[in-house]
Amino acid sequence: MSSAVLLAWASPSSVESTEQFHQWYESTHIPQVRQAIPSIREVTRYELVDPESGAQGRFLAVYEMDEADVAAAAAALGGGVAAGRVEMSPAMDVTTAPPVTQWYIRHTS
Repeated sequence: MSSAVLLAWASPSSVESTEQFHQWYESTHIPQVRQAIPSIREVTRYELVDPESGAQGRFLAVYEMDEADVAAAAAALGGGVAAGRVEMSPAMDVTTAPPVTQWYIRHTS
């Protein structure tokens, strides 16, 4: 069972860049994030499908981590981005639907 998760929402910059976005996310971005945060044990991606509006094109990546120290993981990821070890892509929308990340630790009672 995961101790923490990083939830990351992102969208392609255009319908035409969707394939490039997926290719970059799977072959470049996920490996680079995993390199920055070694405690990531699994990554699963989902696509938003809103049955009422038909909205699509927003994607969620769930990064499951064995460690609960999200402050250290966030710092490691930020350091990787600042050092250029975690690259962004022009295929990702950073203006109209920018990426959003949230960190969660497993709640225990």
